[in-house]
Order: sequence, then C-alpha cells, then structure tokens
Amino acid sequence: MSLFLPLKRATLLIPSGPQGDQHRKHLFTLLTDPHADEAGKNFVLMVSLSTIRPGVPHDPTCIIYAGDHPFVKHNSYVVYQKARLEEADKVLRGVKNGQLVPQDPMDGAVFARICKGLEDSRLTPAKLLTFYFKATGQI
Repeated sequence: MSLFLPLKRATLLIPSGPQGDQHRKHLFTLLTDPHADEAGKNFVLMVSLSTIRPGVPHDPTCIIYAGDHPFVKHNSYVVYQKARLEEADKVLRGVKNGQLVPQDPMDGAVFARICKGLEDSRLTPAKLLTFYFKATGQI
C-alpha cells in the first residue's frame, strides 16, 4: 500500500451500497484538509459521486463527466445532500485495514468545480457548509 494522507483532493472508494449489496463502493472526494472541531478532533469533509440515471432525479449543481477522474466511467453528479464529516484518524484506519480504497487525487479543475458546487447547491447542509468555510479559512 502506498502512503495515503487525508488531504483535500484525495479520493477514496467507500462501501456505500444498499443492504443487499455491501460490496458496492462509491467514489468520495475529500474537500478539506483535517480541521479541528471545538473538542480538538480533526475532521475532513467529503462528498460522494453517483451515476446519473435516466428518469431519476439528481442534483444538477455539479456534473462529473466520464473521464474527469480515472474511476468515473459514466456521467455522475456530486451528492451534496449526503456530504459528511469523518474523523481524519478514522479515515486513516479505514485505509489501513483495507475497508477504504485510495484512488488517484481529483484533478485540480474538477476539484474546484466540486467545491464551488458545495457552495452553490441548495442541498448542501448548512452545518457542513459552515465547516467548509472554517476549514478553508473563508470565515
């Protein structure tokens, strides 16, 4: 295993399939470097991608096109409504035990689109947007 650091632009395959498909993994992108909360624990903010399916509603704020990342084979969207904070140490443990699988970092221009979408999407939870602004020094 190569060295993995939970820093912005890092990507991971994380188990996130339905109960009947425990092996399905979605690509998650870390949007922040580790940032301490009030208790001093370091957290990272991450968002996942989901394939766009005909006839299935999706958040159109940020579309990731096939080829924008080596893992992305179909046009996908960023699922801002399910953005989440994870403890940085927990992410590292998940990588170490093989549950989380590191992938290539997100391209800088694509990463910038994803971050802008976080700010623009009406589905981004307010608490997570505040964390993002604090973690990136915008407030």
